[in-house]
Amino acid sequence: MPGHIGRQTVTLLDAPLVEGDYNTQVRDWAHATRTPVYGCTVDYSSSSESREARDQTVTAAYLYMPRRAPKVSEWSRVEWDGRTWDVDGVPKDAQEAGPLSGQTVRLLEVAG
Repeated sequence: MPGHIGRQTVTLLDAPLVEGDYNTQVRDWAHATRTPVYGCTVDYSSSSESREARDQTVTAAYLYMPRRAPKVSEWSRVEWDGRTWDVDGVPKDAQEAGPLSGQTVRLLEVAG
């Protein structure tokens, strides 16, 4: 695990919805709101490579957030360790783990 437990900083990215092609709404990541969150712990959990149609690497990590951190949704992105990560699924609710716990978020990066 890089860094010390509870001493890492991540940046939450939240993009507004804008009109896309064919009457759809898409996220405008170029104009995303950036919110730094201090006191986090990020831990790599797995990595895999695929070489079938093209080279591709999938890396997963878990983000453990402090109790008073902003709420993360499945539509958010996270910047950490020089990378931009997608939130993989719905983050685990902090209240399920106890009153002193924060959100647990699974992060996913697909490269290639």
